[in-house]
Parts: sequence; C-alpha cells; structure tokens
Amino acid sequence: MVEDDHGEPIVEDHPEPLLGHHGEASKVDGALVSVLLHKQDTRRNAWALTSRQEIHPDDFERTGELLTWLANKAGDFHRRPDGSVHLGWTRFYEERQPEPLVVRDGTVIWPS
Repeated sequence: MVEDDHGEPIVEDHPEPLLGHHGEASKVDGALVSVLLHKQDTRRNAWALTSRQEIHPDDFERTGELLTWLANKAGDFHRRPDGSVHLGWTRFYEERQPEPLVVRDGTVIWPS
C-alpha cells in the first residue's frame, strides 16, 4: 500500500507470472527459464512445460496450487500406482542433490 498525491492510501498491484523469470539466476549457477508448448504430434492433446526457477518460500503456497492443478491435468501415463504424479525435480539452493517433485492426494510433497 502507498499514498497517492493527495495522501490517500492506495493499493498498487503489479502481478507477474509465477514462473516468468528469465535470465541469470542469483542463488544457483545457470539461467532462469520457462517454456510451455503444445505438442503438435500427439493424439492426447498434450502440453509440455519446462521451468527452471528460483522460488522464494513466500511463493511456495501459490507454487503448490499451480503444481496441484498441473498434477490434476496429468494423464494416466504420468500417474504412479499410489496415484501420485511425479512432476520433475526440485532442490533448495544450498543443497547439491535434487529431490523428486511429487503431488500426492492434492498436496505437493516438498523436500524437508
């Protein structure tokens, strides 16, 4: 919240895409990128998403909502016998080894 020219409080809202950062990463080596594309040569009307981002803990809830939504859209091919969906890999910047990024029963299983 900020004040306008007359001293009245106003809310400034500058939304940006959750996975929309591009360029040099600040916490880990490499680049930040996201690409979403519609696979043209498929009978399943599939999409592919690749994203390498630095996500602040304040955005974990919103990120979890997006990941859960994506997992709900996944086809049977991507579901494991327990119903979970493996979406990729994640790691905290201080960790060297990535861990599976999984949604199970509508909940993201974040690494501990």
